[in-house]
Amino acid sequence: MARLFFASLVTLGLIFGMVCGVILAALVFTDNVDLGFAITLTIVINGVIFLISPWLSDLSLRWFNKMQFLEDAEVKARYPGVHQLMHDVANQYRFSAPRLGLIPDRNPTAFTYGLLRSNARIVLTDGIFEFLNEDEQRAVVAHELGHIVNRDFIVMTAAGTLVQILYQVYAASMRSSKSGNGKNKGGQALVGVAAIVMYYVGIYLLYYLSRTREYLADAFSAERVEARHLASALVKIAYGIVKVEDTEETQSLLQSTRHLGVIDVKNARYSGLEAESDLQSPERASEAMLFDAHNPWARLIELNSTHPLTGMRIEHLGGIAREKAQPFPDYDLEAAARRVHLDKGALWSQFLWELGVLAFPLLLAILTAISGAWLYVPAAFAVGVLITLRIRFPSTAASATTVAALMTNPAASPVIGRPAQLTGKAIGRANPGFIAGEDVIYQDKTGLVTADFRSMLGFIGDLFAGWKRVPKHLGQDGQLTGWFRRSMGGYVITQEMKSTAGVLRARPYFWQALLSVVVITVTAYLAVVGPGKAVSEFGYEMHGEAEYHRHRHHDAAAEPEADPDAQDERNAVAPYPPQE
Repeated sequence: MARLFFASLVTLGLIFGMVCGVILAALVFTDNVDLGFAITLTIVINGVIFLISPWLSDLSLRWFNKMQFLEDAEVKARYPGVHQLMHDVANQYRFSAPRLGLIPDRNPTAFTYGLLRSNARIVLTDGIFEFLNEDEQRAVVAHELGHIVNRDFIVMTAAGTLVQILYQVYAASMRSSKSGNGKNKGGQALVGVAAIVMYYVGIYLLYYLSRTREYLADAFSAERVEARHLASALVKIAYGIVKVEDTEETQSLLQSTRHLGVIDVKNARYSGLEAESDLQSPERASEAMLFDAHNPWARLIELNSTHPLTGMRIEHLGGIAREKAQPFPDYDLEAAARRVHLDKGALWSQFLWELGVLAFPLLLAILTAISGAWLYVPAAFAVGVLITLRIRFPSTAASATTVAALMTNPAASPVIGRPAQLTGKAIGRANPGFIAGEDVIYQDKTGLVTADFRSMLGFIGDLFAGWKRVPKHLGQDGQLTGWFRRSMGGYVITQEMKSTAGVLRARPYFWQALLSVVVITVTAYLAVVGPGKAVSEFGYEMHGEAEYHRHRHHDAAAEPEADPDAQDERNAVAPYPPQE
């Protein structure tokens, strides 16, 4: 609880300080931007929405997701363990037991919302009861009760309002600077830029606060139900979200409750692919999550997530279990790290090298600029891109491997691809229901991975491949060759996909290489002929010889012509000196 209080205090303090700073600056630089009205309106609207939001959510979930609230007696009859848990926690913390809503959807998810502890709701889907056993169901409900006990949804509402105020300051300042009103347009624009920068900083602070509240809710669950049950529930929820066929209603529910759900849907997609073949092999699943828990890239990847990465949460739960001397046999990441002889120092060395690879083009451009050769800065950047492309997409022959071997490597990289060849088949599109989706889910004997197709023709080529070329490969045995990378989840950037239907080839780095070559060529041409001459020749080519010279003569005619009479008058006033 102290950790949530500290995170809330720091987050709210930083955001409030940024809001006050930009408001004061705006008042200094402008005398006509009605910031008071905009901010007051934002606070009032958010306040009203906060007050009526539980009933709005009830209405929305009933209309669009067919949610029904269960009577207390019905909850007790159907789910006695869940009923007992909710009433025990409510009695201990002296608030009314939350209402339990049930949505007829096989995707396993759970979330809570409300105004205060006393009127909170917990919503579960049928999938929670389909994929999870009773202990796991109780662990998930305990997690949601943790949000209610901690009142963290109130803090999130307050922080979100402050971030919205930053955007109001940005909009008002930029509008005033463009209108030409006010006493300092430049200052107003500067305030607008500062406000929008702080707005995005505020967004990431909100993500941090959201992740912190998830850790605290996990800890609360581990107090009520053993930590191992929530750990296995997280894996099964991710598995269920991948397994259940997507529909428009399902997608709407998962996306609209992404920040509220027990697991981030985006992360769940990837975690579910890992879990698909690992439910009977917790050791392998644990090794697949070592990337989340120990690879330095995972810390950067997590910044853009509303929830901690699944591996981080399970490692956190394992730590709680050890502190409480609870058994944690299935997803013990500490034991997994020992099995694979994890070298954290090597992971950090690799991270710094890969960071250098990403920064190399920019560094080369900066060094060129410092040397004073401004003309060559774009070419320097392009040369850096070409050099790093060879590193990021190694040309070494792809070796035969498996999805499990790729996913259980904690040193997998989001920057440098590992050449890999999988034997299996594409079982479906990565975005089910999208008839032009070019990415597919590829399955081998050990698991599933996303195959990322990138056409050399760009977006249009992707759509054409997804519409015409990809479908005939679905369900056909064959081989996938490409570069494996690991980000929020693992994926293979397709180089070639063979099947009984033929061969599907891709050139994922084509445009980066082509644009780099064009930039280098143009820069070399300018260096040889000179920028001024190049511009003149460009005008000659664009307008043709006659038109080009016409413009030249027109420019010459615009110059004042010499007046012979005026010249004679000047000579009369200042005659030539007499000759000796």
